[in-house]
Amino acid sequence: MKKYSEKFLHEYSKLNTSILGLEFEFYLKDMSYYKTLEYLNKYLSPVTIEGFRIYHPDTKPTKEKFILTPDLSGGANLVELITGPLPYQDAKYFLIKIMKFIQEYGYTTDKCSIHFNISFDKKEKDLNDLNILKLILNTNEDEVYKFFPSRKGNIYAKTVKKIIPYKEYDFFNIPINIIKNNLRIPTDKYYGINFTHIIKSKDEQRLEYRYIGGKDYEKNLGVVCYFLDRFVIDSYNCIDTDFNKNDEDFLENYLQENIEKMKIFSKYDNFIVQHPTIPLHIDQVSTFDIVNPYFSRIFDKLWHLIDNTENLKNVIINWVSNEQRMEIVDGEFKIIGNIDNYSFINCTISDGLLNKCILVGCEILNVQLTNSNVTDCDVTNSKVLNCKAENSYLKNCFFMGGTLNSQMDGGVYRSGELGPLSSISPETKIVSIDYDNFFNTKFDMEADDKAGGDKGIMKFKK
Repeated sequence: MKKYSEKFLHEYSKLNTSILGLEFEFYLKDMSYYKTLEYLNKYLSPVTIEGFRIYHPDTKPTKEKFILTPDLSGGANLVELITGPLPYQDAKYFLIKIMKFIQEYGYTTDKCSIHFNISFDKKEKDLNDLNILKLILNTNEDEVYKFFPSRKGNIYAKTVKKIIPYKEYDFFNIPINIIKNNLRIPTDKYYGINFTHIIKSKDEQRLEYRYIGGKDYEKNLGVVCYFLDRFVIDSYNCIDTDFNKNDEDFLENYLQENIEKMKIFSKYDNFIVQHPTIPLHIDQVSTFDIVNPYFSRIFDKLWHLIDNTENLKNVIINWVSNEQRMEIVDGEFKIIGNIDNYSFINCTISDGLLNKCILVGCEILNVQLTNSNVTDCDVTNSKVLNCKAENSYLKNCFFMGGTLNSQMDGGVYRSGELGPLSSISPETKIVSIDYDNFFNTKFDMEADDKAGGDKGIMKFKK
């Protein structure tokens, strides 16, 4: 067996400066939530584990007290165990202990992941001095995907290479500092490295690595330990450091490849040659004389769609000029990024994050929908957030906010309005806002009131 833990022995001085917080997503196997909480307290003693009925409560975990919370979006038994910030040696110890606990008392699916939150002793390294572009260039995502193939294209751990800007440039050999100064940290956290915590106060600054996960991740103990060390070393080496020749060469190749693709794509004649199975329409008219004058106006929207999907072919794309909206009709494809303000009609869609979209007559699998209208669709294993769902069928979904005027089978109903045609199966978990909760545990309301109203912490009736 390969000893992954010995890979970075010569880098121990760097590893030992790190401060690490760990987040484990897993499903409960045979035990109830209460029993799991009891076993965890015994298993991880002297650290205590507090159970909460809300996801990521305001109470912060510490090195003496970890927290266990429900992750309702993953279904009836998905939980998340979150440690406080720990010195490197302690974090490695609890990483191994908790993964062995999951092996024995839990299980994982492709919906599960483990997150590493990395910071450093401020006397040694300051994240304010992190060279973000250098870290992106030096992150070997292919190595991660080799061991965790299901994470490639995962909508909750998107490639960080997508953060590098190139679309605005029409020439090569751009000085690397120009790219660095135009690099914008994404506002959403769903990348392999979540940079959104960098701009927080020094006490809360950290890098969140989200790459590791998938079915049975807890059984790959040596590999997970290796990547924890790998990510710490990568981060350390990109703080208070400049670019080297390898960084410049990688960036130049990346820019050249993407700019060439975009330039070829930017003319309608070339688009026809490259995508012969994707006819373009303007207001449902597909003649060359009509589409060609419009192509430059719809290019950005069209390029974003192509760049954020896989296997987009045999599909009709129609531009509705009076609404300034793009329709995708009769397609079957996977989304690998964020898609905003499109209409999908009679499509089969998997994965991706769809926001402010209109979906009619579609089959939707493992998608996060927000602020969208869903009509006559079959939606499976998806998050439906602040959406209007009309005459649709939702199976094993998480529904929160918006209006449900559809049939819901299984899954979790968190909140929202029920329309006159709504139907919720007995298997659907309904979570109320007050004292009833996801784990079917009872709360001692009198005790909560006497204790000052701390209703987030579980109090179990005898």
